[in-house]
Amino acid sequence: MRHNQMYCETPPTVTIHVKSGSNRSHQTRKPISLKRPILKDSWEASENNAQNNKSKRPRGPCLIIQRQEMTAFFKLFDDDLIQDFLWMDCCCKIADKYLLAMTFVYFKRAKFTINEHTRINFFIALYLANTVEEDEEEAKYEIFPWALGKNWRKLFPNFLKLRDQLWDRIDYRAIVSRRCCEEVMAIAPTHYIWQRERSVHHSGAVRNYNRDEVHLPRGPSATPVDCSLCGKKGRYVRLGLSSSSSSSSDTGELMEKDSQELHSAFSVDTAGDPPHTYSQGMA
Repeated sequence: MRHNQMYCETPPTVTIHVKSGSNRSHQTRKPISLKRPILKDSWEASENNAQNNKSKRPRGPCLIIQRQEMTAFFKLFDDDLIQDFLWMDCCCKIADKYLLAMTFVYFKRAKFTINEHTRINFFIALYLANTVEEDEEEAKYEIFPWALGKNWRKLFPNFLKLRDQLWDRIDYRAIVSRRCCEEVMAIAPTHYIWQRERSVHHSGAVRNYNRDEVHLPRGPSATPVDCSLCGKKGRYVRLGLSSSSSSSSDTGELMEKDSQELHSAFSVDTAGDPPHTYSQGMA
């Protein structure tokens, strides 16, 4: 569905500071050396020097965000399929503002070029963000049919390989702090994707033990599920019938093209029957 998106002016360059703890696992500890006690005057002098040097130290690792990078990321949301995907996720359980901010941070940490700001990379990064942050495993599987098309059952193992490649490309630094996400959102706070607030009904660790009601993933052709907690009713919409899309067949061809590109990236045997329980083997 086409959103009424406000024009957002982004600054030319923004520096976002990241906690040094995010790199803690990759740092080597310095050996501990024991020294003799020093005199009081020398101790006071060393304390003064330490305070002076502390103010001159950098605040730790940071992300330097260029305007064209944020613009390229926002341009992804002009894609009709991504817009329909966000519309389907009306409760913001798969793509709330924090998960979308994490997706952008992954793009930065992976050093994606402007040409790598693509639909498939968006879904891969969003899937990784869900894997890291979300407790409900089944919800993120809805990404598969949107990213891979009707042949998603054969292609999702390749999708998971691409997720692992992205994880390796960001040096396994998949944790993004809340502060970092909020600083990313503050660059262009009026953009509509940063208004995707998740309801408190869907916050915290919530388990769904009634498996008879779970039919995931549903895919682009299904009606969104009614939410009894938020009171939102599912409404059927045919994929590709947004106000800016030319026809549903064009959108279907784009999905099929992405599926073919993903399939050609790996040599896999797709002759076997698709799994019936998709929670097995998905991570």
